[in-house]
Amino acid sequence: MIDWGLVLFPIIHEPINGGEVTSTTPDGEIEWISPKRVQATGSFEKKVSIKSVGGTGTGLATHLWVNGNPSKFLQGHNVFGSDNIVSLMSDLFDVIAKQYQLSPTVEELHCIKTGDYELKTVDINYSYELPSKSDVLAFIRALEFKAKTRHGRPSTKGGTLYFGKTSQRWAIKFYCKAEEIQTTRGRLPDNLQGIGIEDWAENKLRIELRLLSKQLKVLNINKVKDLDIDKVNTIFGEYLRKVEMSEQIALTDEKMIEIPKRLRMTYRAWLDGHDLRDMLSKSAYYRHRADLKIYGINIDLRPESTKKSNVVPLIRVLEAKPANIPYFAFEKQLIHHSAYTAI
Repeated sequence: MIDWGLVLFPIIHEPINGGEVTSTTPDGEIEWISPKRVQATGSFEKKVSIKSVGGTGTGLATHLWVNGNPSKFLQGHNVFGSDNIVSLMSDLFDVIAKQYQLSPTVEELHCIKTGDYELKTVDINYSYELPSKSDVLAFIRALEFKAKTRHGRPSTKGGTLYFGKTSQRWAIKFYCKAEEIQTTRGRLPDNLQGIGIEDWAENKLRIELRLLSKQLKVLNINKVKDLDIDKVNTIFGEYLRKVEMSEQIALTDEKMIEIPKRLRMTYRAWLDGHDLRDMLSKSAYYRHRADLKIYGINIDLRPESTKKSNVVPLIRVLEAKPANIPYFAFEKQLIHHSAYTAI
């Protein structure tokens, strides 16, 4: 899905008055003046930044600079969405034009409706389904130590793993969507809570690709229309394969999340078939046995030998198809209409 875009809509108009930022020299001479951004409001009070740029020489602006998340703006959320950037941006423009009384000419409107205008930045993301939220978190932790790109090893911030975070060309990030929608910034609007979105996101690994202007030029994507629906998925896959990962990880056992940290080493040793009586003192053994029984674990007995292995190749997970958009998203009209063609 398209999760962010920075575009320049071609429309000659009276500059939107948001104030100005002025830079002066130490002597007080003006170096430059730049219009300040204002915000347009979409569904569920979601916003994008806009400002008038360029000039005709007669006091009019030539373009509308827009920077923001079209999916959130139009849907109220970005848990799932459309790959159709032309349609998303066209509908986003219609809302902005109505709010700020912008009246494009027939030629300008044709360019906007067909995507014949500059694309400066785009974010593409997809969600991948893992067995549980704990598996998503374990996967991200493993990537921190067992994966790299041409940017080198990743960096982390607030539970998000970044490859090329400061790059001026492209970057990829991994995060747990279930955790992201619990934050203040990612929180779902009240009207969208409790209708199935949170449940769907619970076990989803979100992977997001950001392509900046320099990299878009390399890809010959200069205008919005150059990024068609098929190309969105293809490009995403190409850059995801730049994340090198060949090792395996053990996904987190559900019980491992439930039990206190002080008991996890004992539990892991028991799962691996070790005789805990040889590893713990008598008093510690009986104390741990009693504490683990609370969680339905009896270390007096051997773990089931038929227990399914939870060792998973990193690369295999990411070679899987992205999670399908849930049916209820279409049924309840929680997704932009341009995604319906993908059903």
